[in-house]
Amino acid sequence: MSGIDSPLSRTAGEGGGKGAKQQLVAVIGRLKRICELISAALFAAMFVAFLIQIFTRYVLDPLSWTLEVCSITYVWIVFFASATIVDQRQHITFDLLYKSVRERRRRILAIISCAVIIVMFAIGLPGTVDYVLFAGRQHTLMLHIRLDLLYSCFVLFAIGAIVAAAVRLRRLWGRDWKSQL
Repeated sequence: MSGIDSPLSRTAGEGGGKGAKQQLVAVIGRLKRICELISAALFAAMFVAFLIQIFTRYVLDPLSWTLEVCSITYVWIVFFASATIVDQRQHITFDLLYKSVRERRRRILAIISCAVIIVMFAIGLPGTVDYVLFAGRQHTLMLHIRLDLLYSCFVLFAIGAIVAAAVRLRRLWGRDWKSQL
């Protein structure tokens, strides 16, 4: 696969025969494309709601639901895209120490970082799922969307972070570990 490495493309090319590997790459490529389209649709919805909000605020009477649509779509864009399209190495990081050491020490720091991410998100996942299910009893003020549907993107993000860190950790222990730094 060419292009940017994403959480959905991380497992592509690992294990299996050549035919199975090509099928996996094709399926992951389609899933990644679907996730990109979903993220683009969410962004378009947010932008349209924002334009409606501006128009109604300055020309007509303000509408309350547009602000809620903007907020909901923003939350979903951030967590959905982070879970499915954005690679861990593309996130904003403070890597002054990481970049100042040699490759072998970077490998150790990356292994520690991945392990900490896996452990912390795995510890927090049951509580997160429990809270999201609990939040389903309440609704948003304007659109009356159940809060469990609204916050379910964070569960997806947490699972995506665990999977991405586990795959990177596995690759850091492999022969081609330098490509993961």
